[in-house]
Amino acid sequence: MSASAIPFHVFPVKVIDFSDARMSLALTQNQAGTAQPQLDILLPAGATHRQLRALLHAFSANLELNTPANERWLIHNDCCVGPNHGRIYLELAEGDEAEALRGMLLLDTLRG
Repeated sequence: MSASAIPFHVFPVKVIDFSDARMSLALTQNQAGTAQPQLDILLPAGATHRQLRALLHAFSANLELNTPANERWLIHNDCCVGPNHGRIYLELAEGDEAEALRGMLLLDTLRG
């Protein structure tokens, strides 16, 4: 990384209030039986598919930027049934209990 100035770009941003979103944290298992930390997100009725996708991308980006450099997990998101239900989950590199706990702690930062 260089120490040069970061270019500054200004563009319009649409702000949407997601304070009514319900988020629940769970340690699930993937199809192979490996631990999979997951944050389930349910937006209020009337939310659109695009609003859900935007929220999932924004939250995923936040997680990527706050993941320690030594972690090798992958961050995924997907939409579930309906336009207001989605999830963010971690595909763990090692799948052990310690890594799962660190992943759960990271996901929990999104709940405030």
